Amino acid sequence: MEINMRLELFVQNLKRSVDFYKNVIQLELYSQNETSARFKSKNLNVLLTQQSILSNDHYFSNINTSRKGMGVEIIIIVPDIQSFHQRVCEMQIELESQLKQQEWGLKDFRLVDPDEYYLRISSPPK
Repeated sequence: MEINMRLELFVQNLKRSVDFYKNVIQLELYSQNETSARFKSKNLNVLLTQQSILSNDHYFSNINTSRKGMGVEIIIIVPDIQSFHQRVCEMQIELESQLKQQEWGLKDFRLVDPDEYYLRISSPPK
């Protein structure tokens, strides 16, 4: 059985989030309309959806937290972590943690997107 997974992030400002994932994270925009944008590649399918379209009875409409994705860490693996980190720093994107070698053998750094989703940018496993 083949299982596919898609990640959907509800965002407050679609344009700002599309700009972030396109220009900072460097995902390729696959399609977009007024309320959503889709990034798709061989190993990734991300849908950004304008939060304002959620109905009042939707599960996410009644969550009492100021941080989205609380308890979730989105891991993005990039082939050249050094260059990726340098480019993000040159863009003056605020980092949650600097690039470092982790005890489990990978290098990574952390940042948050415009809606405060927590992202770990990581080197590939060896």
